[in-house]
Amino acid sequence: MAEAFISYSRKDKEFVKRLYEALKQQKRDIWVDWEGIPSTADWRKEIYEGIESTDNFIFIISPNSVVSKVCREEIEHARKHNKRLVPIVWQYTEGVHPELAKINYIFFEESNDFEEALQSLLKALDTDLAHVKQHTRLIMRALEWDQKKRNNSYLLEGSELEEVEQWFTKGAGKEPLITPLQQEYIGESRKAQRVRHRTRFIALTSGLVISTGLAIVAAIGWKEAINQRIEAQKSELRALISASDARFTSNRNTIDALIEGLKAGKKLKELDKVQVNILDAFIEGLKAGKKLKELDKAKADIPIKEQQEVMKVLGQAVYWVRERDRLQGHSNYIQSVSFSPDGEAIATASGDNTVKLWDKQGRLLNTLKGHPDQVLSVSFSPDSQILASASYDGTVKLWKKDGNELKTFKKLNTAIRVVSFSHDGKILASGDEDGIVRLWNVQGQELNMLKGHTGTIYSLSFSHDDQILASASYDRTVKLWNKDGKQLKTLEKQDSTVTSVSFSSDDTLASASLSGTVKLWNPDGKFLSSLKRSEPQSSPIYSVSFSPDGHTLATANNDNSVTLWQRNGQELTTFTGHSGGVNQVTFSPDGRTLASASQDKTVKLWQIDRPWQTILSGHQAGVNRVNFSPDGKEIATASDDGTVKLWNQQGKQIKSLKKISNSKIWDVNFSPDGQIIAAVSSNEGVVRLWNRQGQLLNILLKHSDRIQSVSFSPDSKIIATSSDDKTVKLWNQQGQLLKTLNHNAAVYSVSFSRDGKIIATSSEDKTVKLWNQQGQLLRTLNHNAAVYSVSFSPDSQALASAGADDRVKLWQIDGRAIGSLDGHLAAIWQVTFSPDGQMIATASDDKTVKLWHKDGTLIITLTGHGGEVNGISFSPDGKTLVSGSKDGTAILWNVENLTLDNLMGRGCDWLHDYLANNSQGQSDLCDGVKTQAKY
Repeated sequence: MAEAFISYSRKDKEFVKRLYEALKQQKRDIWVDWEGIPSTADWRKEIYEGIESTDNFIFIISPNSVVSKVCREEIEHARKHNKRLVPIVWQYTEGVHPELAKINYIFFEESNDFEEALQSLLKALDTDLAHVKQHTRLIMRALEWDQKKRNNSYLLEGSELEEVEQWFTKGAGKEPLITPLQQEYIGESRKAQRVRHRTRFIALTSGLVISTGLAIVAAIGWKEAINQRIEAQKSELRALISASDARFTSNRNTIDALIEGLKAGKKLKELDKVQVNILDAFIEGLKAGKKLKELDKAKADIPIKEQQEVMKVLGQAVYWVRERDRLQGHSNYIQSVSFSPDGEAIATASGDNTVKLWDKQGRLLNTLKGHPDQVLSVSFSPDSQILASASYDGTVKLWKKDGNELKTFKKLNTAIRVVSFSHDGKILASGDEDGIVRLWNVQGQELNMLKGHTGTIYSLSFSHDDQILASASYDRTVKLWNKDGKQLKTLEKQDSTVTSVSFSSDDTLASASLSGTVKLWNPDGKFLSSLKRSEPQSSPIYSVSFSPDGHTLATANNDNSVTLWQRNGQELTTFTGHSGGVNQVTFSPDGRTLASASQDKTVKLWQIDRPWQTILSGHQAGVNRVNFSPDGKEIATASDDGTVKLWNQQGKQIKSLKKISNSKIWDVNFSPDGQIIAAVSSNEGVVRLWNRQGQLLNILLKHSDRIQSVSFSPDSKIIATSSDDKTVKLWNQQGQLLKTLNHNAAVYSVSFSRDGKIIATSSEDKTVKLWNQQGQLLRTLNHNAAVYSVSFSPDSQALASAGADDRVKLWQIDGRAIGSLDGHLAAIWQVTFSPDGQMIATASDDKTVKLWHKDGTLIITLTGHGGEVNGISFSPDGKTLVSGSKDGTAILWNVENLTLDNLMGRGCDWLHDYLANNSQGQSDLCDGVKTQAKY
């Protein structure tokens, strides 16, 4: 197997020869096609086999290669098999494939030192060498198995299988990532191994009842087989955990991570059951109770770490998945997707010359064949009964919803790029590569020809009253026309091709371009605002679409992603998971689903709302603390941007408390009676108070140094503040100082017991101190490092403290240590009990939240924040947890009934439609799983 395949344009052959010779001198085995064999099937097969059999894919970037169709096909084949991509710049240019653009270039331009660049290339080729070579070996084995009709004789077994599983587990998340085919190959190999062990089971038990002596001998053999079977399943479990984690890291919103998480959950449950099933079978077979003790030792002793990892990967997949279903079946790029207005059907148009009709559950209803060339656009009539399709063949066709062809419009001598029905269904507009917009009636008569553009028409959109038609063109303009075909206005010329236009429900017009910008205009063509992605800014946008209510926009991006926006330009989220550029996006009529059509030959259906999680976005800097109001109706967030924001449980911002200064807000808390909100203006050394209506009260609580936290007594009459000045101060609601409590260093946290009898304080001096209401010190509890947080249990009989030593300590109220919670990988900023006292939540610098049983057993690790998690708070009913992070967001998590069964039920509900239509050998994934209410 060669070390690298070189993909290049024939026009750059001289440079490639020099590079090839230099690599050969370094004794590197390189695959390169010098001859330019004619493009036959055999040639293509040879090229593809060359890519598959090499460890690295070197791409020579030049103006010639980035526009080469063959080069692009080679890139896509390398990506299909997750080959490590190594981009080399021979002549710098724009328009590089987005997957290559993500990677650091190695510059071999004439202005660069060739030998220095060569050393950089060699270093890149040698990085993670063992991992890359095993990846290549495994893809070759998997492809051979696939090409041999998946004959079991080509599967891995024994030590070879174990080595591959270990490689997979250790290499989770490493580039190149494992491919779906490789993963399936490993899974089938493990499955075949289990069958072999099961066969051995049967052979060993066939004569068990002959005699006790034989039974004992057989039992020993059976026990060995049991152990082998259990260990095999444990290996499979670890591989599934790694697969789910890797897929989540790569694309958290897609179905794939959830599927792998469910597989891990199912495997864990199988391992739980294997001991019982084997015991029952053995007892029935042997009728020898004396062997029970021996067989007890064969129980599947599943390490607690594996159980916790399953909960983590399954939990993160359930919480973050947004892809609800996937439409698969086209054999070429999908150019267009359209929902029927009644929401019952979805149409897709493809480069494979077909239109496919699907029901809303993702089941294929019909494949419409009739176009002899690529189908570029589809559009439903307002009554959902007719579908129009436009093709490279120069025709528009009308189809019944049942798939029967109704009519073919007059053939043009140019490709028709787009077709769109008016809202009253009387007019059909088409746009072609000659830059002409045509208006037709549904009988196929041409009503009007709209001339004015000087380049291909890529998109058309009618205003909701059908008085205006907008057209987007290669000539970098958007034109507005009336229904009679008169040109009303040409919008300000843009700096690149305009790819898409879309009217909102209030007739605001959005236009998207290859420059990566969305512009908003009023119906008269007046510019309103721009939307531009934060990263990568220059990625072309192929499509823009408004949600039915007009509040949200979606864009289809060339970098394989979909972005959701608010009208004000705020990016809400980006969906990743496609493996090719996204050609079109469109919302379902109810606005709950977004469809994206991609060059990867799939349509993904994304659910807009999150059933088990809500993200609070709006702060311009990190979120330091979060707190629920006593009635659970509001959440307060305190941020480094100097604001306190109030939100409802649906994630909508209710108000932002008046910003007084540029000081960071480090803590925020509601009084237990719900009447006062206190916020720490840290840099100023003051706490400010607001009433529940958001009015600032004329009360300041001051320290001589930065304030860290604020807390209320259970009766709301006393306010406690902790500070870097080494003190805790107790105040009444009028701002009068009642008492000062002292530490030997900065005090980070202060908390009242629920019965109000004890105050706990935690400090940089590595202690927790307990005080009575009169301010007398009761006892001191010691940590090994600074203590950042302390919290009482609801019954006031226990407390938890956490800090810089990455662990939580649990104490009885009398000061006796009763346990610790270990598992975080960095400092813990906050610890809190659930309202019923059954759970403990922790927020950490390691970017995770962990939930624990009160006995110290880890329930689940919540991942997904992009920065340190600074604060957490339970809702009064304990069903929701809010976390605030340095990444500028707060997240509401549904934490009700977090068990393996419940998470699997949630996951199987989510995947119901997908598994029904895309099972691919996974139809039994949810067998026996008790599902929840459908979402």
